[in-house]
Amino acid sequence: MVNPLRSNVAAFLESERKRRKLFHQDMAALLRSSQGQGLSYRTYIQTCRQNNNITLRTLEFMARALGVSIAAMLAGDAKIEDWAHALEDADIRRRLADVINNERLNRGLLRKEMAELLGVAQMTYIKLERGLGNISVDTIAGIAGALQRDPSTFLFRNPRK
Repeated sequence: MVNPLRSNVAAFLESERKRRKLFHQDMAALLRSSQGQGLSYRTYIQTCRQNNNITLRTLEFMARALGVSIAAMLAGDAKIEDWAHALEDADIRRRLADVINNERLNRGLLRKEMAELLGVAQMTYIKLERGLGNISVDTIAGIAGALQRDPSTFLFRNPRK
């Protein structure tokens, strides 16, 4: 299964690398040197090749190192509102929790039933609905697919009034 979020992140990293006129090693070094922490060259290359299930925390780390938003990395070419660029990892987890909680209530489902619909274990669902844990882009894409929403933008839209 092709995950559009993995594709968007990989395309963003490649575009940013070219815009900055960096070799892959230099781009990885830029990510490695931010905030005294390190993102390994292997993680960077695997992300560019769409071979790893990157998490929101890692995305936040990359976004800060590059001076961009997580939303910009996830949305790809999709248009998102300006406020979405201020969202950090914890904000996105809370938005995801709100989306799945509202969806569960609107559908009249038990937590166990919602977990089954989303294709996650019940304990994972409980963490998701509480905005806990380090959520991966594959989990976000899977939830979006189960809810029949665009994975690139559903977390960056204002809730329906």
